[in-house]
Amino acid sequence: MPELKFDHVAFLVRDLDRAVKDYQEILQVLDPEQAQNIVWAEGEEGGYKLRWATFVNPHGTSLQFFESENPADQKLLDKYGERVHHLAFTSSNIKQTVRDLEKAGIPLTSTELTNPSNIPWLKWTFIPPKKAHGVLIEVATRYKVEGDHWIPHPENESCEE
Repeated sequence: MPELKFDHVAFLVRDLDRAVKDYQEILQVLDPEQAQNIVWAEGEEGGYKLRWATFVNPHGTSLQFFESENPADQKLLDKYGERVHHLAFTSSNIKQTVRDLEKAGIPLTSTELTNPSNIPWLKWTFIPPKKAHGVLIEVATRYKVEGDHWIPHPENESCEE
């Protein structure tokens, strides 16, 4: 049975650097410990550049901000502005979790897992907003933070089949 965790809330933003600066100021008051540990990453998904920064919360849910060149994300920004993009759950065995969701009749945007081009072990898919009452839900590989990088969680089950 995979270990699952509610991991982060992700915001789609136009200017990642500005969003991080603004949230550093906010978190310095509301949660100073979380304001101190930011993990930055970037890569490509589907040929489009992504950059993201995660305020790692050592005691619970992290806050993630990302900017994307994907036209679908740009369309969302044009229509709704900057906003919460998704809620993320992580799994110690993402392939088993996808099978469990399918068995339960829960729709997915794709049963083919995707990932950023430069982090091959990090895989994800989504439960569409139509099923989740307007919220996109990400289901992703469990990870841990080491220094200023994400690395695979050492207790993940092998996802190779």
